[in-house]
Amino acid sequence: MFGLPPLGAATGPWVEEPEVKVRLVSGWSAAPAATSEVDLDLGLEFALAPGWHVYWKNSGDAGYAPKLDLSATSAISSPTLLFPAPHRFDLPGDLVSFGYEGEVIYPVAGRLRPAAAGKDAGVFVIAGRLDYLVCAEECIPYTADLRLELPPGGDAAGPGAANSTDRARLERWRRALPLPLTAVTNAPRLHAAIEAGAYPHSTLEVAFLGGGLRAAAPALFFESHPELALGRPELVIGSDGLRFRVPIRPLDETRPAAASASFAWTLTGLEGASGPVALEGTLAAAMPSPAARTSLRSPLVYAVAGAILLALTILYVGRRRGARSTTPTQEER
Repeated sequence: MFGLPPLGAATGPWVEEPEVKVRLVSGWSAAPAATSEVDLDLGLEFALAPGWHVYWKNSGDAGYAPKLDLSATSAISSPTLLFPAPHRFDLPGDLVSFGYEGEVIYPVAGRLRPAAAGKDAGVFVIAGRLDYLVCAEECIPYTADLRLELPPGGDAAGPGAANSTDRARLERWRRALPLPLTAVTNAPRLHAAIEAGAYPHSTLEVAFLGGGLRAAAPALFFESHPELALGRPELVIGSDGLRFRVPIRPLDETRPAAASASFAWTLTGLEGASGPVALEGTLAAAMPSPAARTSLRSPLVYAVAGAILLALTILYVGRRRGARSTTPTQEER
């Protein structure tokens, strides 16, 4: 069901489940021998059975991203799991999730303190605990204890000896990491605005204009927002660039709306001179004013108020007529 690991790879053993297997992988073939801190050369690799996927930092309508705990390896400081450009998966029930299928390596950023590295019979050991979820039409949570052993023998003047096979694989997935918009010289210009809609709904329009990147299969993703629910971005490709319209609404309609909102976004499906490019950044836009929201509600408010007023008028007139019919007139007296 799964492919064989590369020969001579600096990898930990696979931890296998029926739907997935996972391991640690490094671009080092030997433990670093330097006495000062070096950048960590590590990745978390998944190999998935057909139809199953794991998650991006925002999992979508269900699920959660992998959580890798490397605290048992005291030589590693500030380990951070990085997320390559994701894909969108449409699920039954009009649900959507964001993540990866087939195979993925999440690069792990951090710093390694070789002097503090724990060693077992001269072997440098990286140990971690992983909590993750795999999904198809159903989801299954798993926990794995991962271990990677590197023999001694790194260059004393620098980091561990290079392992060309896994270093190339890790670099391929590092190149799939989104680049900050501000770090790309031929990136498009970003423009964003929020349009008021029928209360409580609004529309976030995000435009990527100009630039030197080709739109191959553009898709826009957002990280989870603490106050707003974001719908599926609708793409319009124009002569000046890409425009996405994103339905948004407050998660809690009883709370006053903020004056502005910030969104962390990732744009995938672009092509540069050397291959696929994904961009990321943060945008801020002013929320619609309360007056705009009220004016959009006013036709409905007036209609409802009018109906209530008409009903009360009919009730009042009916009671008046009933009262007159039961009151004796002067002649009857």
